[in-house]
Amino acid sequence: MKINALSHARALLLAGVASLVLAACGSQGSAGSDWTVHPPEPAPSGSPGGSPGQSPAGSPGGSPAASPGGTPAGSPGGSPAASPGGSQATGDGTIGLTETMAVQILRDGEQVSEIALTEGETYTFEITNEGGLEHNFYIGPPEQLQANDVAELPGVPNFTDGTQAFEYTATAETAGLEFACTVPGHYGPMHGALVVEP
Repeated sequence: MKINALSHARALLLAGVASLVLAACGSQGSAGSDWTVHPPEPAPSGSPGGSPGQSPAGSPGGSPAASPGGTPAGSPGGSPAASPGGSQATGDGTIGLTETMAVQILRDGEQVSEIALTEGETYTFEITNEGGLEHNFYIGPPEQLQANDVAELPGVPNFTDGTQAFEYTATAETAGLEFACTVPGHYGPMHGALVVEP
């Protein structure tokens, strides 16, 4: 008898809840729906939240000859592909470089032997030290860089990890300069030319 009363009470409770839900839905439907459904925002190109199978720009699997905007090199509006071992700035004027334990300067996983700049443009060099050992990064005449005479040169002083940044404006004189890590013993494998385009 007691079990029958509990079952009856449970059935009444469920019927009441169902009535409330239907009434709430019905009132929304009769007065016009105030609910708005927003589709998820698409992830920016190259971000980790992209669709499956989409790789970030510049990562392995990405289009090797694509410009930062995703336009293939050589197509209308595309930028020319960087020469082997060369490096170009992204569309926002940022040049991201990585210094490694193997005493190399990399851009998108490739060793950099030259960096192309446009005369009059200001660039942000972002230097990431992933080597766990001391590195720096300077722009200057080759003889000063080789001698580690960097007191007046633009760049990033010695650091062991993380990312350091500085701004640099390319001029006509930049064409005779190099970039390098000047930590003793690093200049040989960690330097390259700056190429200035008018």
